[in-house]
Amino acid sequence: MLNEFKSQIKKFQELGLTERESKVYITLLSKKAFTSSELQKTAGIPRTKIYEVLFKMIDKGICVERRSGKVKYYEAVEPRKALHKMLEEAKASYHSEIEKKSELTDNLTRLFNPIFEKNKSLDNPLEFVEVVKDKDQAQKRILDAFKSATSEVLFMVKGPYVCDTNMRANQQLIEERKMLKRGVKSRKIYESHELDDAAVLIDQFKSLSKVGAQLKTIDTIPIKMVVFDERLVIFPLQDTVGNPNELTIISIEHKEMVRACRMLFNFLWPNAKPMKS
Repeated sequence: MLNEFKSQIKKFQELGLTERESKVYITLLSKKAFTSSELQKTAGIPRTKIYEVLFKMIDKGICVERRSGKVKYYEAVEPRKALHKMLEEAKASYHSEIEKKSELTDNLTRLFNPIFEKNKSLDNPLEFVEVVKDKDQAQKRILDAFKSATSEVLFMVKGPYVCDTNMRANQQLIEERKMLKRGVKSRKIYESHELDDAAVLIDQFKSLSKVGAQLKTIDTIPIKMVVFDERLVIFPLQDTVGNPNELTIISIEHKEMVRACRMLFNFLWPNAKPMKS
């Protein structure tokens, strides 16, 4: 009989019964009363475990014990009553646990918040510098910068690239297009050899010229960088020790650094040649 109720046994377990308790309860529902030995055989419970299972079920209120002379019989409690009782107990346990955790949260907050506030007030001399090694995190940092750009973004571009997968390249293209449509200006200088070395990738970004991006090439770029407005510069720096295709992304929010990077870009811009579409 129990083979017919395999999925229901799992649902009983989700409600809080063990597998053995679920089997015994379903068996009990099949007739008015069982002895322990009948249950043990019908439900397939080890003889040494049947009383342990039954006592726990009685405690949970889904089974009752009755006597007829010296013989003990076990009956199922009506499912509507038994299962709703279990649900109410689960709710009570949940609320009790929430109250306990709420009290712990308040205690820990009172203890550690003053420590946080004290250390937060200490000045970090490098708080304007952020270093990221993971490309997914770097991609997110760059996309967020595109979203917050308001006037002009300047690029000096050469490989290796953060957007080295189709997904990352498409994400960047989407955000750059949105940025350009908001009226933000975009100027890019690529190293000339990138037109061959990264032709497939660069061809994707050439389409941005149709929505206002200005693209140029030059023989050599001294450093890769992206300058956002007057506030932020991001340097994707090639790993010189390990894998040359890996990058360390350094973001600097410092007006003087940004001003110097804009001066470098504007020095190279007049000497760069317009990229052919």
